[in-house]
Amino acid sequence: MAKTIKMPVLGNSVEEVRIVQWFKKVGDTVASGEPLAEVETDKTSMEWESPESGVLLQILAEADSYVKVEAPVAVMGAAGETVTVGNDLPAAPVVAEAIVASAPNPVNSAPIPVVNVEKAGAEIVSTASSTALLVSPRAQRMAEELGVDTRLLAGRGTGPKGRIQEKDILEFHAALAGAEVIAGEIAGRGLKASPLARAVAADTGMDLSTVSGSGTGGRIFAGDVRAATPEPVTQAIPTPQSPPLSSATAGGTKTVTLTGLRKRVADNLLKSVRNAPHVTLNASVDMTEAMRLRSEILPAIEKATGVRVSPTDIIVKACSLALHEHPGVNAHIDGDTITLFEDVHIGLAVSLGEEGLIVPIIRDVLRKGLSTIAADRADLAARARIGKLASSEVSGGTFTVTNLGNYGIDSFNPIIAPPQVAILGIGSISDTIVAREGAAVVRPMMGLSLSFDHRAMDGAPAAAFLARIREILEKPYLLLL
Repeated sequence: MAKTIKMPVLGNSVEEVRIVQWFKKVGDTVASGEPLAEVETDKTSMEWESPESGVLLQILAEADSYVKVEAPVAVMGAAGETVTVGNDLPAAPVVAEAIVASAPNPVNSAPIPVVNVEKAGAEIVSTASSTALLVSPRAQRMAEELGVDTRLLAGRGTGPKGRIQEKDILEFHAALAGAEVIAGEIAGRGLKASPLARAVAADTGMDLSTVSGSGTGGRIFAGDVRAATPEPVTQAIPTPQSPPLSSATAGGTKTVTLTGLRKRVADNLLKSVRNAPHVTLNASVDMTEAMRLRSEILPAIEKATGVRVSPTDIIVKACSLALHEHPGVNAHIDGDTITLFEDVHIGLAVSLGEEGLIVPIIRDVLRKGLSTIAADRADLAARARIGKLASSEVSGGTFTVTNLGNYGIDSFNPIIAPPQVAILGIGSISDTIVAREGAAVVRPMMGLSLSFDHRAMDGAPAAAFLARIREILEKPYLLLL
């Protein structure tokens, strides 16, 4: 029996995934665990392994398209199995009786059950009228934007205590939209076309009856519409015959469109700035004792593991202790819900140059020594730069550290990685004249910048957390407690 393959959840904060390329084509045999496609989130790109074995009967999302997590993207089944219209669409919350008796069916297709939206909604409301409706603020805004009556989702929320979340609204809206598409196909001329294909046809003015579909049973995909759309005729404009000018000498410009990971990072950061009221606190830390500790343990750890302990490793360990003592910072926020974590999983931002940045996660930092933290950091950073991280290695972080000290930056305002509530920016360590016991001395001073979400905490607890990090770094024997 054919099975719909859905895009898996690839991280707590990942809502949408880009399909970079398919490794398989329709008709190919696929084994469970075999790479099916390359996908990209706002954090990383990776190979997505097939959860099922069988023959790839349909591809529902084209390469270079964006899909929501848990949305149908492919259909897997047995060789020769026929997939009728509608198999690729998500089922609506309540399925009423088929309404195909009075409508012409597509040629060689079995009757297709279609959702009676009005009846389905009435049934849901009548069975849940006595249940209190819990809706997150984000879900309520999304429902208003899409015109979805939240009462239709009563009892179907996936959040705590049945609370309706944003993804529930999106899935329900997609299900109703899918039902309308199927009904339109049945009542129309028997054309089988994906929703995206219909949208492309509407934009280009293409008549779908003139397009040959490449899908099973002649189903039309967006690529078929684009291929059949004639290229616009443009008239060449003569240009003066003069030597080309270089951008260096003539002030030329270059326009770059944000795509791929760079665009995903940009969208995620913009979302964070819009939703989270950022406040940044700055502190200066005397790194004399921390650097002395590093110089003393460096030879032994390097000899045993081959990895050099960096100041960042010591800072990450100090953060884990402070996070354990200040659980309000080791947290996630979702609307009006805050989740506090006992385990400490710290993300460490790694630059990928012009492509953006990626944040692999060092897990269980509180339970690890400096040598293990250093080894994890080096391994994750190396694999991040060649795109070999698994989705589990870039998701689930409870706090993030980002270091610009190597660029001579003293302090900055880092942007929080949602749904986390804080991020620590590390500045450069530089010799600075400071006052100690009434005398001017030179000490290696470092700037720390803590950005926190003011929805989750106030300034005083955030300042206490930052002060505790400074205390641990200035008295590194506290790392042993």
